[in-house]
Amino acid sequence: MAMKTVQIRLTQEQLKLIDEKVRRGEYPSRSEAIRDYVRKAELLELVNRFFAAIREKPFKQEDLERVREKIWREKYAPRLRSKKAR
Repeated sequence: MAMKTVQIRLTQEQLKLIDEKVRRGEYPSRSEAIRDYVRKAELLELVNRFFAAIREKPFKQEDLERVREKIWREKYAPRLRSKKAR
């Protein structure tokens, strides 16, 4: 997937946290750390949407499986396909 360059502003504390994780080898670069945080934020948003949906209406097991399949198809399967194409 082609990446675009964007400018962001971080607090000194946020940048220090990212740099420390890079220094410890958890991430190869600041950019990869930030991309990982964005991916985690996307996942957290999906989880929050899921819990909001089940608060509105109780789900049966087959309903949950249908939702899981839909999320997988829409959110994660395209990423795997694009990585394999490289």
